[in-house]
Amino acid sequence: MTVPIVFDKPINIWLGLVLIALLLVQITSGILMTRGKHALFVPHVTNACLIAVVAAIHAYYGIGVWFFDFRYG
Repeated sequence: MTVPIVFDKPINIWLGLVLIALLLVQITSGILMTRGKHALFVPHVTNACLIAVVAAIHAYYGIGVWFFDFRYG
């Protein structure tokens, strides 16, 4: 199995960066919800589902590279 390369970096690197950004959005929306902005509940849940999908794909390629001899390219 090969790990795709996007803009000269492996896809698991890009997914890690996207995951960090999504986690920051999740934390921010959670803090805003506790301060009374309950209209953010639906985007908060949607973002949680998106985090789960991105984390699963990121983990698939990361674990594949470390343990199952996935190749870059």
